[in-house]
Amino acid sequence: MMFSARAYKVDIDTQTGVETITVEEGETILQAALDKGIELTHDCKMGVCMTCPARLLSGEVDQSAGMLDETAKEKGYALMCVAEPQSDCRIKVIEE
Repeated sequence: MMFSARAYKVDIDTQTGVETITVEEGETILQAALDKGIELTHDCKMGVCMTCPARLLSGEVDQSAGMLDETAKEKGYALMCVAEPQSDCRIKVIEE
């Protein structure tokens, strides 16, 4: 019997509206968005440069691979390039 990987629904609030994507288990929000053709500001894709911040409005993400400090995480910030959903989520892109 085969089990498929989990997938989560992620709503991304951008300046132009809300985009809904499906993010597979082990995939980052940024990669799933780029794969769908959604243009999001990013650079290093490793959680270091801090150019892809978002506010986590609901849900849970694992972003342990990034460099965001605990205080920022506790305030609800996430880096889309390392954020892997652990549930359905809603995030708001923070424009520079």
